[in-house]
Amino acid sequence: MFALAELAHRIYRDGFVGAFTNLVRYSSVPYSNLGTGNWVIYDEELGYRLNPDQPGIDSLSLRHGSVAIPKPPGLHRIIVLGDSIPWDRDGFVKLMSDRRDVPGVHETINASVPGYTTYQELTFFKRYLLQTDPDLVIWSYCLNDNHKFLHRFDEKGAMLATPEAIDSMAIHNYWDVVVSHSYLLSSLWFRIMAYREQHKNQDESKFVWEHNTDFNVAWKEIYWTSYEEHLKEMLRLLGEKNAKLALVVFPYEPLLDFRHDNVNYEYAVKPQRILVALCKKYEVRCLGLYPVFSAAYDQGEKLYRDGIHLNDAGHQLTVTTLDDFLVANRFLSPSSGSYDSAYR
Repeated sequence: MFALAELAHRIYRDGFVGAFTNLVRYSSVPYSNLGTGNWVIYDEELGYRLNPDQPGIDSLSLRHGSVAIPKPPGLHRIIVLGDSIPWDRDGFVKLMSDRRDVPGVHETINASVPGYTTYQELTFFKRYLLQTDPDLVIWSYCLNDNHKFLHRFDEKGAMLATPEAIDSMAIHNYWDVVVSHSYLLSSLWFRIMAYREQHKNQDESKFVWEHNTDFNVAWKEIYWTSYEEHLKEMLRLLGEKNAKLALVVFPYEPLLDFRHDNVNYEYAVKPQRILVALCKKYEVRCLGLYPVFSAAYDQGEKLYRDGIHLNDAGHQLTVTTLDDFLVANRFLSPSSGSYDSAYR
């Protein structure tokens, strides 16, 4: 019964062909040690990237159909950079594409990769995406993006390389062996670990991110120096292509607990304030989602699956807010997916 449940879960996640491909072709690599279903490969510069040999992944390591290079005349191309938040298959990027894309006129490319940081996203863009000549890059920011690498894999793609992740994935006993080869069990385990990480030490500090190694660096000014350099580099690259940049900032759900806290609010939103100041300094259009998410929470609506990743309501609210933002800043026209050349 467990074997059937495991197989059914893999088919649900990867499709019928993909599930059996992973079982046969990648049998030497523990399926769930990657947490990715074997769809990443080692990359010395990036740490890892999407595996072009996997179904649905193209030669640019994108989960996208073939990208026309050079860009056809008259095509307005948007690239969305980010991590696992915009990556969701039926998330806000897909919703935006469904609303706006017209073959030969407007194209949205989801270039997000789960686990990527700002450094990796910039490096990936320079290597693979600059040649696609985007008209607009929408660069999403999550509060764990200030690391250089959040996750890395070895040459065999066999394990995560951050100390915390290595420890959580280490094989200590027979149970760990079973979990490491079961996508069903590891999916449950990752959810349990995420829940524990989100709620641990709450009795010791009201600021849960201070005990979270992924997120706490966003409150430390020293880690923003490299982000500013990455932002300047992206602006330079896009300036050479006469392309535009927009930033979208996603709040960490525990921050919303402080939306009406007059004493601690300014500290809670410190990373957003730093990022907004950088956007003003470099004249970058920036959409901070904290206010609109805060208003939704005041109405009793929940927008997250696990404190980081959005549920369906979160994606719907994001695409509506983002579309309004793009129109207001004349990146898109109100009635279609076309680019307003007057803003250029």
